[in-house]
Order: sequence, then C-alpha cells, then structure tokens
Amino acid sequence: MITFNLGKGEKEVIAMIRDDRSYHQKLQELIDCFMETDPKAELEKASKGVTGVPTGDPDELALKFLGLGIFYGATERARNISLQRAKDGKVLFTVESRGKYQLPAPKAEVADRIISIARSITHIDDDQGKQPVSVGIRNDRMDITFQFQRKGQEESFFIHFPEL
Repeated sequence: MITFNLGKGEKEVIAMIRDDRSYHQKLQELIDCFMETDPKAELEKASKGVTGVPTGDPDELALKFLGLGIFYGATERARNISLQRAKDGKVLFTVESRGKYQLPAPKAEVADRIISIARSITHIDDDQGKQPVSVGIRNDRMDITFQFQRKGQEESFFIHFPEL
C-alpha cells in the first residue's frame, strides 16, 4: 500500500494506491535501480538500516539488501552468498568468490524478513529446499538458485550463482 498526502488547502486528502507488484518483481526493480552504484558500499549502508525510503517499510530494507546481495554476488562473480542466523540471533553474511569473506550483516529481524521474502518468491516452506530463480536485469537475465536450510532456531539462506 502506498499512501500519498495530497494537501488541498484546508482539507487534507489522503489517497492510497495498492501496490500489486510481487516480491520477485520488486526485487528485480531494485537490482535495476542499483546498477549504477557501488553495491558493496550500498550493502554496508543497508546493513546499518539505511533504506533511502522514508516510510520505513521493513520489506523495503529486506528487498534492498537481498537485491544488493544478488547484484554484488554477480559483479564479484561469486559462487554463492549466504545469510546465516544462529539460534542466539547472530547473523553472518558470507561471500564465496575469490576466497571466502564476510561483509556487514543486517540485523536479525531484517535477515528473518529477507529469508521470508526469498521463501515467498520460491514458495518453499519446508525446512530444506532449493529452487532456481530467474532474475531479469535490464535487457538480460541471470539464473540463480535459492537454497534454504532450517534446523530448530538456526536458519541459512544461500544464493548460488552460475559460473560466468
């Protein structure tokens, strides 16, 4: 739901427009939006909760981080990236590219939302699952794979990239 405040003199009019775009579509739009940026720098901002969206919508931050992660993984020719949430709530964001290293991770509640959105895109509710996802980027596409592993309070989400 998008809300607009259309000030009309003494009476204030609030108009709402329903946003029918799917998470998958929003994700692709965000990746396209960040194509001219430094994804690593933007990921660092997103890990601190900076969305650039004044509404403070938690889905926006989660989609931004997910999209930037996919974009960063593609530009770094990563084999995979992962978000891992331990039972104590600690989150790790790992990139496996030319070596394995960590980048600043989002807060636990954002990581949970990222995983929930990724599960929604793939329709995987089981503890374990793997599903290919095609991401349209401008006039091209990239086929990646989302993989989920959940055991008790711990959960891992992997994005596997094609070899380029």
